[in-house]
Amino acid sequence: MEQLFPEETRRYEEARRHAAREIPRLPLDTPPSAPEREEMTLSPHGLDGLPRAARRLQDKFRQDDAISPEITVLVMRNACPNLVEEDFRRLIPQGRHMEGWTLEQGDILKVIAGRNLATLAHAGYYYLLFSSRLSAFIYQGHATRIFRLVSAHTPASLASPIPPPPGYMVDGMDANAAIESFALIPASQHLELRQLNSPLSPMMESLVKHRGYPSIVKREGKSPYEARLILDGPQLSANTVRHVLHTSGKDMAVAWSGGQEIAPKISKWVPRANVNPADRDSPQATTLAAANARTEEEQMQCDYDRLQSSDFAASKQSSGSEMARRTPRLVYILGFKTEASLRSFIAFWHRREMTWRGADSGKDVEGDLPPVANVEML
Repeated sequence: MEQLFPEETRRYEEARRHAAREIPRLPLDTPPSAPEREEMTLSPHGLDGLPRAARRLQDKFRQDDAISPEITVLVMRNACPNLVEEDFRRLIPQGRHMEGWTLEQGDILKVIAGRNLATLAHAGYYYLLFSSRLSAFIYQGHATRIFRLVSAHTPASLASPIPPPPGYMVDGMDANAAIESFALIPASQHLELRQLNSPLSPMMESLVKHRGYPSIVKREGKSPYEARLILDGPQLSANTVRHVLHTSGKDMAVAWSGGQEIAPKISKWVPRANVNPADRDSPQATTLAAANARTEEEQMQCDYDRLQSSDFAASKQSSGSEMARRTPRLVYILGFKTEASLRSFIAFWHRREMTWRGADSGKDVEGDLPPVANVEML
């Protein structure tokens, strides 16, 4: 532009230079006068634009974190089950004026998707872990502010105003950029993002301690990237699913696992006691609280003993009776080496019939429909 239109460029630069505000410098050693102090006291907002109540809470959280910092949890309910961690990280305040907001103090430690431990199905809520109370409070306020802006400027019908153009500023934020970056819930819904008060329940203490559900993240043989697989229709055994995936990958010259093996690692999910996150007094919650107080070595030994007993009971039951044709839906966990291989597998197999030429599809009964795979990122 400077080479093609030098005159327009100079005219634009001069106009922008004249339009810039000139803020006079204030002496640092001179305290504000009495009228200025009175105006600051009577103002409903602080110097940073926050209401006085929010400012007092922010100061309180800063003092509490200085005395005893602790991991704080925000829970978001009624959310889309397909959100990823980057959807939440895009809402982190990026302004340099935010005191204490550094990667060590204010970043999101972990985003944990709430799940039903019996089936590993998404429960519709997320847990956001922060390193301090102040970080969680600032993130909660900033995300709520962006959502209000998105709700006010997102078209809801043909009679709604047009979306704001790029660069349209509202309360110091780009409205167009805020609408494009906010993907947690639709603008017509209600944002339910609240902070969990201390003391946390035993289940939440376990989530914070292990950065996830212990039965999922601390189990033996966990893969770097995992997916949840269930079948609609006839239920196939793990060996049959492995055979179908191995045959399909061999015919297509694709390593589904992302490593040396063609088929991903397949393991059947055996549910444990499902403890409600708000449960505090039940026997299951008491047992979980005792498990949280154990050391890592003691917990590993208890998990190993429980695994051995469950494997023995399962083998005894399977040897005594033949599995029925129609069984409850099985839940499989597929392990992958890379995230790219996991996403490629989901894109190909989700809502596709678990069949392949030359492999057993489980369609033994005449007229029976083949099983349909449902795959999602775990």
